[in-house]
Amino acid sequence: MACLLNTGYTLGCRDSIGGISLAYIGNFDADQLYTLDGNNNITGVTGSTVSYYTFEQEMETGSFAQEGAYSTENGTVFFTQNLSLVFHKNDAALRNQLLILSQANLSVIVKDQRGEYWLVGKQNGVRVTAGAMNTGKAFGDLNGVTITLTGKEPEPAYRIDDINDFVII
Repeated sequence: MACLLNTGYTLGCRDSIGGISLAYIGNFDADQLYTLDGNNNITGVTGSTVSYYTFEQEMETGSFAQEGAYSTENGTVFFTQNLSLVFHKNDAALRNQLLILSQANLSVIVKDQRGEYWLVGKQNGVRVTAGAMNTGKAFGDLNGVTITLTGKEPEPAYRIDDINDFVII
């Protein structure tokens, strides 16, 4: 890939919104292959069939962020992808789900509040790197689970053009 700048950035309308509405989580499979269009959007998926399970989020609770790490001295670039999810109401099923998530290498599709889908952990998968199960103290405190899933990838997350090629349960 040539490292030549060939476009700029134009300010659009101020109609964006932050946050995520849900995450689809499945087991990572390195054999899953993706078709990309000219803008590097995922337009299809082939190879193994990963089943993704829906994890809904209350508004303004979950988040997805990517941070680039750049080393001029070493000539390296990579991106750390962090997904924070919140699940309400502790119970045995949530406890068991947290345990399974914390042990697996995962593939995650994030749907942001703008309706865009992003594939997190395309090449290496993601792992749970932090988690807490809380009862809270005051009546207004969280009674539930927070987890952070982290991936390290050579490129930022890919936008998914058509979610219909993925197996969503």
